[in-house]
Amino acid sequence: MQFFSDDDVRNVLKWPAVLGALEAGFAHKDQFFIPERTIIQAGDNIYLTMPCVDGEGWFGVKQVSIVPENSARGLPTVQAHYTLNDPQGTPSVSASATLMTKMRTAGASALAARYLAPEHAKTLLVIGTGSLAPWQAEAHAQVRDYEQILVWGRNLEKAEDTRADITSRLTNISVTVVNDLPTACQQADVITVATTAKSPIIMGDWLADKPLHIDLVGAFTPAMAEADPVTVKKAAVYIDDLAGIQAEAGDLIQACEAGWSFNEVQADLQTLVTDFQKPDKPVTLFKSVGLALEDLQVAKLLSQ
Repeated sequence: MQFFSDDDVRNVLKWPAVLGALEAGFAHKDQFFIPERTIIQAGDNIYLTMPCVDGEGWFGVKQVSIVPENSARGLPTVQAHYTLNDPQGTPSVSASATLMTKMRTAGASALAARYLAPEHAKTLLVIGTGSLAPWQAEAHAQVRDYEQILVWGRNLEKAEDTRADITSRLTNISVTVVNDLPTACQQADVITVATTAKSPIIMGDWLADKPLHIDLVGAFTPAMAEADPVTVKKAAVYIDDLAGIQAEAGDLIQACEAGWSFNEVQADLQTLVTDFQKPDKPVTLFKSVGLALEDLQVAKLLSQ
C-alpha cells in the first residue's frame, strides 16, 4: 500500500490530470456505484462517510470531519482521509484527503466553468476566506485567462491572507481585496463562493444584465445559503448531482420555497460534459455538493 500525506498529494496531482479524470468520470457516471453518503451531525460538527465503486472494481471510501470551531483553533475546518482498493480488492492507497478534497471540489467547479463561464471572462470574484478559496481561484484560472481576481470576505485580515495566497499561486494575475460586494458582483465575469454562510451573500438584485457565471460550493445543508432565491431564478441552473442537490443544497431548496422548482435545472454535470446545450439565459449558476465519484477518480491518479 502507498501512503500519501497532503504534501505528497500536492506533488503528484496536477490540474490537467485532475480535470481530465473528473470529466471522464462524469461522462461515464452510469458506470459508477454511488450509495448515499452517511452523514452524522453532532452539535455543530458534521461527519461523513462517502464510498464509491467504479465499473472496473476500484473501490474507495472517504471519511470527512467538518468542525467549524477549528478555525478559531488554527486548525482546518474540514479534514479527510481516503482509502483506495484496487480491482482485486487489495488496499493500494491510504491518503490524507484534505487537500485532495479541495482539488476535486475546485476541479468540479472549473470543469463546469469550462463550459459555462463567458468565453472571454477577465474578472473572477472569489467570495470567502476559508482554506478552499485559493484552490477555487487556482482551479478557475485553469479554464479562463483572467486579468484580475477580486477577493471579498467579512474579515479584512483573512481576506488579505487569501489575497496573498492566491497571488503566490497565480503570479501573473492581479489580485485585489474589495470591500464593496455589490459593485464587485457587477464587475465580475465569474463569481465563485466557498463559505459556510447560513444566509445569502449574493443578492440577485445586484447582478448586472450581462453574461455572468456563478459557482456555489458552500451551503451543504438545507439551512445554509450563499445566494438568494432571486439569484437562482435569474440564472440557468446547473448541478453536479440531482439527488444530492435536492437533499443538501440550501440555496436551491430555499429557492423552491420561493417559487422556483428543481424541474427548472438545465442539466447535471454528466449531461453538461456529454451533451452541452447553450444556456438560454445570460446568467448561469453551478451548484455542487460533492460526489463520491470525484474522490475516486482523483484517488486513482495517486495509484498510477
